[in-house]
Amino acid sequence: MLTFKPSQNAQTVAFEFDGRLTKEDVMKMEEVLQQKYEEGGTFNLFAEIGTIDFPSIPEALRDVQIDMAHWMAFDKLALMSGQNWLEFAAAFGMDEIARQRARYFEPGQYEEAWAWLEE
Repeated sequence: MLTFKPSQNAQTVAFEFDGRLTKEDVMKMEEVLQQKYEEGGTFNLFAEIGTIDFPSIPEALRDVQIDMAHWMAFDKLALMSGQNWLEFAAAFGMDEIARQRARYFEPGQYEEAWAWLEE
């Protein structure tokens, strides 16, 4: 389930994800990112990730048109999770993005994550 959270600054989209991804989640994220992209071109993301139901991902993405320009227009991604998903992304060929534009934070490191986003 995708839940948008209050952001600490206007340039950052903050959300929490835990469990099963739905088509509605993908469409809502696309809508929010498109709006943010149209407002200023780039933005930051603060993502707090719990568990991920991997089998739900292909089903949620089926028949959904996604403009990847919106999804990749972020300047920085602060990823807070019990597992370092950036290592997982690197294993799938996204290591340059993970290394240059994203940083992993342990659960509860809110101040550190927001400080890094605002640098």
